[in-house]
Amino acid sequence: MRNKFRPKHQRLILQCYPGGRSQEKHPNTSELSYLLYYVSTRRTKLQKVGRFLERKVRSDVWRGRAGNVQVTLDISKALIDRCPSDLNVFADFIISILMTVLNSNDLALCQYTDATFKAFCEHHDGGLLADDQEFVRKFVELLKLYMKVGERTKMTNDLGWVLVSLKAAKSIAASEAISTSNGQSRVQIDIIAPVILHQMYSDTEDDLLILDARATTLESSSNEATTRTPRTSTGTIRPHHTDEVEDDSEGDSPQHEASVLALQALRKLFDAIHDNGVSQIRYASIAVVHFIIDHPKNETWATNMIDLMARWTPVQLRFVIMRSLLEVTASLAINETSKHLVVTRLISSLLSSSVNLVGLSVLDVLHVLFSQILSHLHQQAKGVKDEDGARKILLDKLALAIADLATHTYYSDQISDMVTEILVRLRPITNEEQHENANGNATATLRTMREISEPPSTVGSYANLDKYIRKGKSQKNISHKPALVIGLKVVKEILSVANTVESGVTRNIVPLQAWNQTEWAITEKDAGVNIAYVNALLTYFDLEIGKDPEVLDVKKHSSSSSGFLARLHLALYDYCLELSNKQEDFEIINVLLLTVVDRLGLYGILRGLPMVLQLQDTIHNVFLDGHTAGGRPEKSKLPARNLISLDSIILTYISAVAKKLGIPDLDGVVEAEIAKRKAATEWDDSITNPPKPLSVSSRKTKAVVTKGNLHIAESSDNSEDEEETSSTAVVGSKAAHAHVDRSVVKTYLQATPLKMPEEIKLELTAEWQRELIIRQETDSAQSSIGDSELPLIRVRSRTRSKPRNPIRLEW
Repeated sequence: MRNKFRPKHQRLILQCYPGGRSQEKHPNTSELSYLLYYVSTRRTKLQKVGRFLERKVRSDVWRGRAGNVQVTLDISKALIDRCPSDLNVFADFIISILMTVLNSNDLALCQYTDATFKAFCEHHDGGLLADDQEFVRKFVELLKLYMKVGERTKMTNDLGWVLVSLKAAKSIAASEAISTSNGQSRVQIDIIAPVILHQMYSDTEDDLLILDARATTLESSSNEATTRTPRTSTGTIRPHHTDEVEDDSEGDSPQHEASVLALQALRKLFDAIHDNGVSQIRYASIAVVHFIIDHPKNETWATNMIDLMARWTPVQLRFVIMRSLLEVTASLAINETSKHLVVTRLISSLLSSSVNLVGLSVLDVLHVLFSQILSHLHQQAKGVKDEDGARKILLDKLALAIADLATHTYYSDQISDMVTEILVRLRPITNEEQHENANGNATATLRTMREISEPPSTVGSYANLDKYIRKGKSQKNISHKPALVIGLKVVKEILSVANTVESGVTRNIVPLQAWNQTEWAITEKDAGVNIAYVNALLTYFDLEIGKDPEVLDVKKHSSSSSGFLARLHLALYDYCLELSNKQEDFEIINVLLLTVVDRLGLYGILRGLPMVLQLQDTIHNVFLDGHTAGGRPEKSKLPARNLISLDSIILTYISAVAKKLGIPDLDGVVEAEIAKRKAATEWDDSITNPPKPLSVSSRKTKAVVTKGNLHIAESSDNSEDEEETSSTAVVGSKAAHAHVDRSVVKTYLQATPLKMPEEIKLELTAEWQRELIIRQETDSAQSSIGDSELPLIRVRSRTRSKPRNPIRLEW
């Protein structure tokens, strides 16, 4: 009698509940079908139906009628499936029903909510999350409640509670609602990600890979089963459905089941192919990185996780993960060195992996990482203590990460742009900084670095990434000694990585003009800048230029004295005449001169031979005889040990030129002169062709050179003053004059038939004037003519045989 006075929608709902007190109930099929037809034809009844179901489930939960609660959940799911376009009309009631059941503390009922919540997530488009703040509050509260349910496992020791949380996490991860553009995406991901990652985290290195393989197998089996499942009517309610993990994991432990389910949930966050996938992947990546920062012990697990994330992500969106990593590192306080180190390792791992990050802005990444280097060097210059050497390790890792950018080639000029971007900013150490550092005052160093390397002031904001990028692009001059060394080391590593890996993109070689205005570093001995520079330059000549580059028109460019090679030989000329040179300085000069001849052939000889012949005239006519014969005027006398080393360098160079150009008669004369000097102990044994590997440690070794009756012992640095005084004696001009000079070289060049124009032969022995070269370089810079060095070298594929081992200086 009572039901006769109820509204029709209530009567239809109540008719769906079967009688009895069973704990396992399902809606009456025919009554449910009519109810669904009723609400689908009368959309205005949806709110009334939802409100009544909400009151009904509260009553049943309070009375302990588990069977009726299951029926209510089944009816709710059926309504969602039948009226998905009108879900927003009754979505608020669905959330209330789910929260009521979750608060019942009944594991079986909480597990039963999975089907309803999954259907809700599949059809919910996030529209209400953008407009209705009350709905947003309730939805977030529901997510938190689902994730909190998993904590009951600690009290009950029943893993079923965790599975409830993980299934809910997987459902929301696959929903469009999580990718809303109003910031709710981050809120939802921050709620579910910790639960997922805690379940996946392991101290075993290979666990992630095993879980991924298992999850892939399960999903493949599930998809095959779905295609074979016959169609069912809308009103048919099957028994409570289970996840594919439960269906196919009978041989696995419950803990393994939960871990696989967690991995499936995390994969859904990255397999985002909808319009707002960028924000979803971004916030998911940030959440994972923060979890890794809080659990830094298992580095292999962390790198495997980043690699899996990238592989799950659609190819066109993978670059978002790298940008998210950069956002995290830009948001960290500069003194959080250990956290910076964790993130930098992840960046390096992703860049060096086989994953191709299509769409990545290579130079933006370079700017951020190099700005990080400068920021940490700024801390070092301020005297901030380096705990456990972590800063030094971090600086090495940042340099390696920049080099890892060269693992994949995304466009033809990428490596050239990266190298140029660093080299163009390097500048000589200022005199002010040198003077103040010599007196133990770091003021100049701080002043030098302050404008370019201080980190953004707002820590914790992901907008800092754009600030780092802007700072990186605006950095014009870098003259801080450690920054110079690291920058040159990065250039060397970029070239090494780019020539080690194979890429599907044919890239252009780094042009020689990329090194313009860097030749000053040869004589910058402070803090090992010159060693770093020579290492980088030798690596470039060995890997980029190759042994014999194809120069299409040597004659066209031979008359130009401008360009990097001209400046390089000018710097070498001045380097040779430094009074303070030691043994390793002459070894560096020898290596560079011979490398240019070997790799650039005639083109390099055109720049080098006139300079070397002028150097020979200078040391014999100016320093020994006191005459002025062009070159650099110098009133002081070169130490005797320097004269022997320079003569050795000059003769070795002329011999190398003779071999390269194919002039055996000249080579024979030079070799005879070399043998004569060695027999008379008038030779520097460290000067050889091919050059010996150089080492910084040679600064501490002793070398003995003799000249006639003069015996000079080069001792360690602490006897430098005494050595300078005793070794500047003027050696007799008769013994010191070279027997192979400009006239000899010119004679053999003219007498030997060579495949080159006569004007080229004349230019090889033409007079070289230091002041003229400087003036031409100044005019060239002012007129912005640019460098004409090797513009016609052909573009070649980087897929080639392994290059022979280059000369290396030890770090």
